[in-house]
Amino acid sequence: MKRKFFSLPTKYSYLYFFIPFILSILVSTHYDNDIWFLLNQGRYIIENGFPHIDPFMIHENLTFVVQQWLSASLFYSIYHFFGAIGLSLLMIGINLLILYFLYKLCLLISNNRAHLAIFFTILVDILLLMNFIQIRPQIFTYLILLILMYVLEKYQRERKRLYLLFLPLLSLLEINLHASMWFMLFLFLLPYVIEIVIHDYQRKGLKDSYPLLISIGIMLLVGLINPYGIDAITYIFTSYGNSSINEFVQEMQVPQLTTSIGLIIYITIFSVYFIYLISKKRTIKIKYLCLTIGTTYLALTSHKSFAFFLLGGVLPLVCGVKEYFSVTETPKIKKTPYQQGAIVFLLLVSSVVFISLPHQLTNPLEPHIDYLLSDYEEESIILYTGFTEGGYAEYRGLKTYIDPRAEIFLKANNHQKDIFQEYYDLQKGKLLPEKFISTYSFTHLIVNWQDALYPYLQQEKEKFNLLFSSGEYYLFENISVKNSK
Repeated sequence: MKRKFFSLPTKYSYLYFFIPFILSILVSTHYDNDIWFLLNQGRYIIENGFPHIDPFMIHENLTFVVQQWLSASLFYSIYHFFGAIGLSLLMIGINLLILYFLYKLCLLISNNRAHLAIFFTILVDILLLMNFIQIRPQIFTYLILLILMYVLEKYQRERKRLYLLFLPLLSLLEINLHASMWFMLFLFLLPYVIEIVIHDYQRKGLKDSYPLLISIGIMLLVGLINPYGIDAITYIFTSYGNSSINEFVQEMQVPQLTTSIGLIIYITIFSVYFIYLISKKRTIKIKYLCLTIGTTYLALTSHKSFAFFLLGGVLPLVCGVKEYFSVTETPKIKKTPYQQGAIVFLLLVSSVVFISLPHQLTNPLEPHIDYLLSDYEEESIILYTGFTEGGYAEYRGLKTYIDPRAEIFLKANNHQKDIFQEYYDLQKGKLLPEKFISTYSFTHLIVNWQDALYPYLQQEKEKFNLLFSSGEYYLFENISVKNSK
């Protein structure tokens, strides 16, 4: 007799989905710092159309691709009409869809073992919520990848060509919602194609694979349907792999065991491979083997890519351990009053938790920007902020030196100057503060104590006047530039 795990009766097990649901409510107000430049870009596109030269920086003629234009426009529209509470509801709604397709995909892979599907669905979604699901374009990418795998699993089993119609649609959505991750569709698609083509070739030749291959060709062509054409498709090749960005931006760094997220990544990867090794049925399908190995490589290259391992590396494990679980044969029975009462109670608790949370977008730079805008004319301000802080200043209408859109400050993208390398050299002590400031003639500088400019500005009190301090950030005025005007 097979050993059984997760023995909660199936008719009650759906209540476990409230665990990630409540967690999604709790994290829905944890807005990532990128929200400001996303809202700013979305507002600009809605009001002015698609920019090709960056309008937000003190630098001139920077070539610009808004690779997540549809996400940014959606975020701004929701924020404009419904405020921060609308953004929170959007995140919760997208996560509910992620939960749904995680569950449906796990059911397919496990051949209808509901308990196993529930366990993996909750595990993966909690790990995603803890680290990745925020108001950023990536939430659409995760959902699209899950739908892609679900469609491919259904097609491989049933061979209904109707499923293939979804592939070009997913390509169209991804290239406009999050163009830099468009090629990820094909990396997740490739293992399925390899397995399907090999299977067809062994049976009747490649003829049966033609519909799938034609759909993939259409996916590639559909990728051109975006405001930036080929530049959006090739964006990933000019934006990733820069050593300075990889070192400076936390989510692009190689996972380290000394950090909490690094520890989670290595433990998760080790656990997946360990379970494969000790399982009695060690055979693994080609598509799952490719997905696991490929996404393992991605996860070991950056924190950000761990999400792809959760989708492509952890989910195939369902196939490896399904023999330890019983197939679920559950007839559709109307829920009892007790079950209905439990659902209503948990929904009420969820609503109370959601309402009690502070749904408000705030930023520590707000008093500093208020001070600037109240005492100085916007057009006269040449502002320096650090990499993290620039997005909020731009949202308030001020042009800045740099913001969190790291890749647009690479010469390969902007076709003007390696601004990020300059900023990197400044922060690492390779560029003298005095030389840097004189290059741009900043009228004002907002820094925190970690910024390489802070000790210099503090020491040069004859040149720089401290206008405002919040304890975390300091607003300085460049006296020499003021006197020269």
